[in-house]
Amino acid sequence: MATLMHTGDEHIDSDVHGTINPTTGRNTAWESNYATIRHLAEQAVERGVDAFISAGDEFKTGRPSQEALLMLADAYTPLAEAGIPVLFLDGNHNRIGVTSGHRSSIWALAEILRARGGTATASAVPELVEVGGIQVATLPWLNRNVIVGADAMSPAEGDRKVAEYALAELERLAESADPSMPLIMAGHVTVARFGSTDADTRYGSERELTHLFSEPILDVVRLEALPFQYGALGHIHTPQGVGSGVYQYAGSPNRLTFTDEPHIKGGNLVTLDAGRASFERVATPARNMVTIDLAETDTVPDIPEGALVRFLLAPGDAELSKDLRAAVTKQGATVVQAKARPAPKPVVERPVLTQSVSGEEALRTWAKNYSLLDADTLVTAAQNLTVRESEAVR
Repeated sequence: MATLMHTGDEHIDSDVHGTINPTTGRNTAWESNYATIRHLAEQAVERGVDAFISAGDEFKTGRPSQEALLMLADAYTPLAEAGIPVLFLDGNHNRIGVTSGHRSSIWALAEILRARGGTATASAVPELVEVGGIQVATLPWLNRNVIVGADAMSPAEGDRKVAEYALAELERLAESADPSMPLIMAGHVTVARFGSTDADTRYGSERELTHLFSEPILDVVRLEALPFQYGALGHIHTPQGVGSGVYQYAGSPNRLTFTDEPHIKGGNLVTLDAGRASFERVATPARNMVTIDLAETDTVPDIPEGALVRFLLAPGDAELSKDLRAAVTKQGATVVQAKARPAPKPVVERPVLTQSVSGEEALRTWAKNYSLLDADTLVTAAQNLTVRESEAVR
């Protein structure tokens, strides 16, 4: 039997809805992100797990500030002190600003933890890694340009080629694994049932414009044919299982934007036993987010202290009233957004077009809009021409 903690998409330096803490000088969003990650690390130590896996996107870009790097290292230091090995995968955000083939910031993060006495591994290519007695077939974010190369193909064809490459790599890694040891997969990738609609996947705050059109998608049916006991997935911020549930997105440990508002944030505490996997959710102290729709109520309900509040203004309103803002502040919460609704479009009665029209009706309509002559004169002239042509034919 073996146990592990699975998280990912930490985005330690995401500063959405954050302000400067006057006491510490740090961004409050960073501090909240730190608290959720530190909580999972401490829970992993308390539960005595064998390994800790971060499935990618530890930072919002591949070139984080020194402060962000040290904050995340501090959050994970309890693992180093307890001797729990940790695996970091490269994610799509980690590649932003990093030249292809160059190392991203997760290598520096792993070096810091090793300097503090820990065991840390960073992975940017598909490989078989042993972490705490668990074999992990890694599938970090894949660079389509590197895999596809100079081949001329459409984005959709390129995505399919990347997905086929990923599945072939996982099959290769599974075949090379030691059958006497636990074997799982960890990846920063989109996994879905082949042919499923986009609505079947809940992206949460990872939903970006670039992903609306093209992205490699691994078919979960083919993944489930491989001998992995568990799939530790990252990239999608909403916690959810795919297929039969062997492959799981732990989701981001914190609520990064209001698209994460309804979701319970946490990590997955996974137990591998006799070839099977089970897991329990470990909730984090994620920041509370509350949306108040003023089209449905004109009062402020009870709000958790410290919550971030978004108002949806009533139709026609452009600003939030001072009284409502004060009511939120009185409860120890903060208004971070007041969204006005777009003005309703006027209802325009559309003309109903007939299926057919006579020649006379067409000529009268044309004359009304474009001719200097009156319609009767044109219609009479057209009728006379029609009679003359008929007589000529006879």
